[in-house]
Amino acid sequence: MLRSRLKAAAVASFLLLALLGAVAATAQTSQPIAYSHRVHVTNFKIDCRFCHSSATKSTSAGIPSVEKCMICHRAIAVDRPEVKKIAQYWKEKKPIPWNRVTELPDHTYFPHKRMVNAGVACLTCHPGIDQADAAIQKQEFTMGFCMDCHRKRGVSIDCWTCHV
Repeated sequence: MLRSRLKAAAVASFLLLALLGAVAATAQTSQPIAYSHRVHVTNFKIDCRFCHSSATKSTSAGIPSVEKCMICHRAIAVDRPEVKKIAQYWKEKKPIPWNRVTELPDHTYFPHKRMVNAGVACLTCHPGIDQADAAIQKQEFTMGFCMDCHRKRGVSIDCWTCHV
């Protein structure tokens, strides 16, 4: 009797954690600037790698600097409230304190440069971000998700490829 209750409690705990993980994967993180990927990527056709320039040379895609924003926003949409906020950070020589949106477990190694340079499209792992008015993590990065992609592409599924 106790054994079956423990099993039931363990299963219930696992399901709760799985559900919370799925909810966390789609939770919206508040940001200091209301930034729309839809406007920049879809409407104005700006390539992801323009703002996330580290994606081709680093493990991290990187967060754009205020300097990167000001390349365009010194002259474009300067009267908009969110652009005025960016300009204020620029004037004060302060970085925009963006909040992290995408999380991976600490034991997972994900080299953006390897993926991007191999031709894996950003939308493969960030589906719908091109249509989003706020950055959210829609895709839950489970081992199954990654393994499916590796198998489809004929990439190594050796544990040490991603777990270092």
